[in-house]
Amino acid sequence: MRKKVLALLMAVSFMGASGGLALAKTCKGTVKEFDGKTMVVEIQGKCKAKEGDAVKIKPSKKKAVEGC
Repeated sequence: MRKKVLALLMAVSFMGASGGLALAKTCKGTVKEFDGKTMVVEIQGKCKAKEGDAVKIKPSKKKAVEGC
């Protein structure tokens, strides 16, 4: 009985912890203009970010394709 209760508690805590990750959404876009400290990004699709929001930008790495 203890093992079942412990397993249930662990499952519920895991669902609660991973539920927060589902709330973090990403926006995709393309940099259109870059002038000093100002960057203009064109967003693709819907994004909940508004003007003046603080964002973290991580450029995507382009993979090299090797061929014969």
